[in-house]
Amino acid sequence: MMDEKEIRQAVKEAGVRLVSSGLVQGTWGNISIRLDEKHMVVTPSGLDYIRLKPEDMVVVDIDTLEYDGPLKPTSEKKIHAAIYRNRKDVHAVIHSHPVHCSSVAAARRELPVMTQEMQQYVGGPARVGRYGLPGTKKLTDSTVEALGDRNGCLMANHGVLVCAASIERAFEVCRVMEECSRLFIESEAARILNRKDQTAGNIREAFCRLIK
Repeated sequence: MMDEKEIRQAVKEAGVRLVSSGLVQGTWGNISIRLDEKHMVVTPSGLDYIRLKPEDMVVVDIDTLEYDGPLKPTSEKKIHAAIYRNRKDVHAVIHSHPVHCSSVAAARRELPVMTQEMQQYVGGPARVGRYGLPGTKKLTDSTVEALGDRNGCLMANHGVLVCAASIERAFEVCRVMEECSRLFIESEAARILNRKDQTAGNIREAFCRLIK
């Protein structure tokens, strides 16, 4: 089991990995790892992942949401804390806005199981949580409900949330969700257009027009 110093470093590395893998845009999204039964280590609000230092991460009480230090934790700390309270099997949470997941979330479509890997990592179709403003109880409750006992869900008009027993596993869930969202967009656009000669780029563009 990692100590606090190691967890801070792991959160930092996960943020850099999200950026380098194209799974996050700018300073959007947030990451946390469970520290113990009562605390989690989360990313601070609005700071660039590349420039973040391990000591910038914020320790937050899972029950009260209280924290120490000069930096504010992510505004979505309520969601992270609620998941840790409801899911004792979860030790890492990632909320992000990868392009394809965000497109499916904007369409408010459930993401069906597209590959065997998705079944393995997510545990079934990824449901869509009801829309709520960032940082609100409505968004927290709808996300926890959509997640259920699975390892990933979409957040209407917002993005994706994934969780797992480790940060490494959570990253893989995020990667699989983004890949399967891409496959879903292409298959749905091809079905709607009913044309076999569409390129992948044209299919994505057509689907984006359809969901506007």
